Amino acid sequence: MTLQGPAGRWLIYGLIVAQRHIHMQDDDALRYRLADRDVVEVEIDSPQRTIVFRDVVVRIDPHFKLEMHIDTDEANAASIPHGGGGELVATQCNARLTRCKPTRHVATPTDG
Repeated sequence: MTLQGPAGRWLIYGLIVAQRHIHMQDDDALRYRLADRDVVEVEIDSPQRTIVFRDVVVRIDPHFKLEMHIDTDEANAASIPHGGGGELVATQCNARLTRCKPTRHVATPTDG
């Protein structure tokens, strides 16, 4: 990939697509009963369409503010405008956060 701008050109050999994720502080995690690296689902109920984002990773750090990061294509699919806001709530309303599965590996007898 070549990144080019007013300061010049930069060639890099690799590119990633960031996984959708939610940043939150410890008190947010306690409120939603989540742990760092848990994987959740987030439902967006907008007037245009309802969509569920699955496999959303929770990232907890005391310096974070509560914020969900998705890519432009995902935001467009959900009709979320740039800088759009939302609210995570534990009850049914416009947005719902539900615990999906922890990402921590639990050893089983077949793991060898």
